[in-house]
Amino acid sequence: MNNKEWLRQLSNLTGLPYYEGHKVFGDKSGALIGIRDGYIVAVGPGKGEGGHAAIKILLRYAKAQDPKRVKEALDPAKGKFKQVTVDETSATLARTYSLGKPDAPGIAEELPKLLAVLKTSASPIDGKCEECGRAEPQMVLLNDIPTHYCSGCQVQLSQKLDAAAVEYEKLDTNLGLGLIYGIGAALLGSLAWGGVAYLLHRIFLWGAILIGVFVGKAVVMGIGKVNWSARVMIGVLTAGSVAFGDAIFYALTVMNQEHVTFMAALNAVLANYWKIETSPDGGAVSILFGLIGAGIVMYSTRKPSFKARFAPLGTPAVAVGSIGPK
Repeated sequence: MNNKEWLRQLSNLTGLPYYEGHKVFGDKSGALIGIRDGYIVAVGPGKGEGGHAAIKILLRYAKAQDPKRVKEALDPAKGKFKQVTVDETSATLARTYSLGKPDAPGIAEELPKLLAVLKTSASPIDGKCEECGRAEPQMVLLNDIPTHYCSGCQVQLSQKLDAAAVEYEKLDTNLGLGLIYGIGAALLGSLAWGGVAYLLHRIFLWGAILIGVFVGKAVVMGIGKVNWSARVMIGVLTAGSVAFGDAIFYALTVMNQEHVTFMAALNAVLANYWKIETSPDGGAVSILFGLIGAGIVMYSTRKPSFKARFAPLGTPAVAVGSIGPK
């Protein structure tokens, strides 16, 4: 059964309308979105931890809740939903699977149990604007997440985020300081990489990832606002750090075996570096792992998304009568 057929079946079982075009969980097949007992409920396919296919449930409640209390209440009742993440306004449960999706009737049975537990730890939204508390029975999507937002608060949030975007653009990018910090971190990373590899007589590729993260964070600390020049700098310095760390490791090995000075060994290694690095026992792949670590920092420092996208729910693909109290 494909996702759309499964969602239609679950919609008929739960009474939650099926919206085919709303990617609440990032899946193109859409999600079920509705209100139960004053709480916003969404169910649909998505991705769990590690990128595994999952069925996800989103439960949204009134602000100013204690997330720890909500999680403590939901954990014993989560059943086969192994992952529970909670914040001040939402709880998301994920049930991963590999072969076939969980049976729709089983998921339908879980929802009332979860809502019953949620009532003990979180207050319902009850059709009120989540910002000002005014009555706002109409749900809207805020960046694909179902919510209650009155028109006035929608305008205020958009203006606030626009102002934040302007302030972000005003931030300076100090390439010089970022380069100094990055070079310092790259040299320290090379010394640590080469020294540890020599002492342990092997190269640990995970260590290269750590160097990439270390160099990347150092550049970010010095540079301020990260742009594409900074990202190129992070990549180049990371690759150079790991490569020079490999050279130090090779030089220390040659120094020990040939009984020569470190500088003599290093000169010999650098003269034949590419041949050594690309040999079967070389460490060229470690540079790739270093760039993975650098990529993690680049991704985490990408430009924030300040845009507030409000969209109406529209007409559901399947609209059925509600089952249970709203």
